[in-house]
Amino acid sequence: MHIHCSFCRHSFNLGRDYVVQAVADAEENNHKYHGLECPKCRKLIKVSLKEMRRYVPKNVPEQEPESEE
Repeated sequence: MHIHCSFCRHSFNLGRDYVVQAVADAEENNHKYHGLECPKCRKLIKVSLKEMRRYVPKNVPEQEPESEE
């Protein structure tokens, strides 16, 4: 997920594992935003969970192997 700091305009990426964990934590605590710190200016950036959910992979149900008879 690509993020732009609204203060210093620095752009950086968030890994898929980080996004999945952040969405899970925020949903558990009933939050609407996730706060992260800009690596350049160290100010807090609010990222909407609605936007972050787009980057969470969908759960693919595992298929059972077919039994050979």
